[in-house]
Amino acid sequence: MFRIITQVTLCFFALSGCNFLDEQSDTQKLKGLLAQHAQKYQIPAQGLLVLHQDKEVFKEVYSSELFKKEHALNKDSLFPIYSISKLFASILILQFVEEQKIALDSPASMYVKGLPIGWQNIPVSAFLNHASGVPEYFERDVKQFTFAPNKQETFERLKAKPVHFAPATKIRYTQTNYLVLAAILESVSGVNYEKLVEQRILTPLGMNSTLRLQLSERYPNVVKTYHVKAGKLIEFKPIQWPDYSAAHGGYYSNLEDIGRFLSAVASGKLISQTQLQKYFQPYRLRDGNIGYFASGWDYGRNWQFQELGHDGGTLSRVRILFKDKLDDAYIIVYFTNGNSDGVWSRVLVDAVQSSLSL
Repeated sequence: MFRIITQVTLCFFALSGCNFLDEQSDTQKLKGLLAQHAQKYQIPAQGLLVLHQDKEVFKEVYSSELFKKEHALNKDSLFPIYSISKLFASILILQFVEEQKIALDSPASMYVKGLPIGWQNIPVSAFLNHASGVPEYFERDVKQFTFAPNKQETFERLKAKPVHFAPATKIRYTQTNYLVLAAILESVSGVNYEKLVEQRILTPLGMNSTLRLQLSERYPNVVKTYHVKAGKLIEFKPIQWPDYSAAHGGYYSNLEDIGRFLSAVASGKLISQTQLQKYFQPYRLRDGNIGYFASGWDYGRNWQFQELGHDGGTLSRVRILFKDKLDDAYIIVYFTNGNSDGVWSRVLVDAVQSSLSL
């Protein structure tokens, strides 16, 4: 009799507690994965956050022994998020579309004066999804990047450069696309872009640790970027981007803030879920093929899941995973600050996704 009761009891706990067991298993697997990535790719510092329906499944930071000797790392440390910053601009554009102040099919020149003549008929959607064909706005010589003093002068300098292809015929990732989006947002709102991010995203969501800054001793909690060579940390000197580059990069943040932002997106706090389901479809080119962006977010499918997110400087990546509806979304935020072999952020996040009991 005791044996039968014991077997029944074990079966009950196995069924009723399967999620708990999976979570424990996921925790151990993800801790091991961080250690594995640190060793395999010689990543100095990592931060990983996994959420499910706004609830924390896993949150951890991991320092290599080499990094620990010189730096302190904690769960509130600020990482440069690079092009993950573009997701703020995407959401702001979609908010104004929802408010019927911007139309994605309308040309950007309807909202911004002074764009090059060759750009006059390029729709907002093409800029949002890197399908505009416009050239890059900066040049790089042997020692440094060179920039115009402001957006207006940038557009003026680009008038002499031809577009690479007709809009919506190809995908070509450029930072220029997001300069145009920032100009559209400022024109429609009458507010400086960074202030707009603060008013509509950072302040409402309590993202107090997300900011733009230059690395200095005044911010001891900032994680610097390194290349690892021959067992040594070689600091990567960040590009001194102009102030007007905020829409395409330059923000710093921590795991909690970016997780809060992505949760707010998925749960419909910034844009209604009904509208998001519409916007979060892959951009379709003129020839009928689909691009790999959905309203500016990286888009893909893996088995039953749709994947939406963005890379940050090849080092970090964020991802929202959902099946049919955003109500049951998983969120992955994975920050790193360098490596020895150029491993791409997608490889790291794919490994996390494969380790989860989804």
